Amino acid sequence: MSDLNRVYLFSAHKSNFSSAVFSTYLQAKDWIESHHLSGILIEYPLDQSCYDWAINEGHFKEKTPIDRAPVFIAKFVSAYQRNWHFEHGDLLVHTDV
Repeated sequence: MSDLNRVYLFSAHKSNFSSAVFSTYLQAKDWIESHHLSGILIEYPLDQSCYDWAINEGHFKEKTPIDRAPVFIAKFVSAYQRNWHFEHGDLLVHTDV
């Protein structure tokens, strides 16, 4: 994904919703570090669902009818999305597929 077509969402541990969205990784990282936060930062495609992005990038192929079901699409997040795990503001794990 290019810089112009992605955003970064931060979700705290055990949270049901994201608490922040940033246009750059560095802005997100600085905010997380400055507040000593624990959670996950995930890169999301902008103006496109994770489901459609994964299909368009060749990371996911529909195999069964459930793969096209609204409940599946609504909850879909790809393992190919870059993500960073923070604990008390420190970067622990970075997944860059």
